[in-house]
Amino acid sequence: RSKIPEGERIGFLGIHSESDYVEDKTVVFSSEKSGLGMLELGRYGPHRRIDVKDNLHFCFKNFIFDFEPSEWSYGVSDQRLGRDQAIDITDDATGEVHSLARQSTPIYVNEVGNNKKLHCNVDIRHTDECAVYYYIFIDKDHAMKSGDQVELLVDYGEAYEDVRERKGYGKDNNEILGGDFDDDAARLKRNFVDREMAQLDIHDLKLFDMYYLVEYLTNDVLAPIDLRIRHGHMHGQAESFTRLSKDVIARQRMHWLKIYFQRRLKEMMTNPDPNDELLIRSMRVGGKEMVGTIE
Repeated sequence: RSKIPEGERIGFLGIHSESDYVEDKTVVFSSEKSGLGMLELGRYGPHRRIDVKDNLHFCFKNFIFDFEPSEWSYGVSDQRLGRDQAIDITDDATGEVHSLARQSTPIYVNEVGNNKKLHCNVDIRHTDECAVYYYIFIDKDHAMKSGDQVELLVDYGEAYEDVRERKGYGKDNNEILGGDFDDDAARLKRNFVDREMAQLDIHDLKLFDMYYLVEYLTNDVLAPIDLRIRHGHMHGQAESFTRLSKDVIARQRMHWLKIYFQRRLKEMMTNPDPNDELLIRSMRVGGKEMVGTIE
């Protein structure tokens, strides 16, 4: 090693230089070859503590932002305080991938979907219960020669099928949705289903859960949306108009949710669950803040 100038050392040990190697165009790269393996692309998520989110909170945020967050999220079996969790790498204020996640390579990897002509060459590995990393895996049937280029593709499997249908390329788009998701009739059908599911979720809410859900939606989701709508930076750019359109839809969905939250609160105050009676009693005595948050 000492015989090689420092700037010319290559490899992990630095005991070789480029002149030690002879070009051989017959050599191919495959992760299955002895001495080779997978190449790490990086961490998909989570990136922040708040990326690990109460699944109830995530589901309503997902509904408000027209299910865009579900394109970038995944569920985990780990629970906190007995509650299901979701890994969500989108911004609570926009529903779009947050700035820290955008610095990570894995979010730019596309997926094979249901296209049998495409080949998956990226493997997903869970390093612990929550963290997910992406690795390039080139099998021997798709070994690469020097100079070859290939698109990196991952396979999210059946768990991603609902997202595919929403984006118009799912297996059952024509049969279930009546056409591509861009079709107005298909979109209307999906919206009715989404609203019915949201109503069912609200109907099953307990008072304690509803309070913290509404608090989260009001402070972390609605507040920044209202701020952008009222004082938005509208300078004519296409991006600004797209953002405004998304914000208006989100605001409308928040207003619709508010009506059903109020109905559910009235039901609970009229016919309280035994587990909620103590909490309701404290609200009636001096907990106007909780009622105000929900209303």
